[in-house]
Amino acid sequence: MLNSKSSIYSFLKSSGVLESGTPEEIKNARHQYWKQYKRKWRIQKRKSNSEFTIYFNEEELEEISMEAKRHKLSRTKFIKQTCFAYLNKTFIVPDSKEVKIIAQQLSMTYNSIQELIEDNAIEFKSGKSILEAIYKMEREILPVLNNPKSLEVLIKEHIFKNAKNKNSLIEFINSI
Repeated sequence: MLNSKSSIYSFLKSSGVLESGTPEEIKNARHQYWKQYKRKWRIQKRKSNSEFTIYFNEEELEEISMEAKRHKLSRTKFIKQTCFAYLNKTFIVPDSKEVKIIAQQLSMTYNSIQELIEDNAIEFKSGKSILEAIYKMEREILPVLNNPKSLEVLIKEHIFKNAKNKNSLIEFINSI
């Protein structure tokens, strides 16, 4: 049954199909309503958003499809995310759900330890040091999982820390 306050009900009532129409005519009128509704929605959407059409050959499409699947994203979402990742010089997490699960597990572990401390199941001092370790892991691991350092940054950091090994690192890179 239709809600008498809905816009589709108003449309069907104003067209007169509810009183005198056959089930087929009502079905067609509903189809017309949704067609008009979607058309108006698209017009409104285009006023506030831009849309681009791009074409890919078979190899390009296969590569994008494969990477989108690996990242567990639709092709469209993958293309948009990679575009902004490139512009912002950031990383696209291959599986953001897994990263969220890791973050959730760390939080749950933290909460469990906290409960054990409150219940006096473990010594306060030991529990506090475990909580600090978990907190530190969370602060170190999650940023790396969400936005790992580029190879260039890692090499620069290595050279900065180990200036003596700079020449051997350069030789290694050149040999590749």
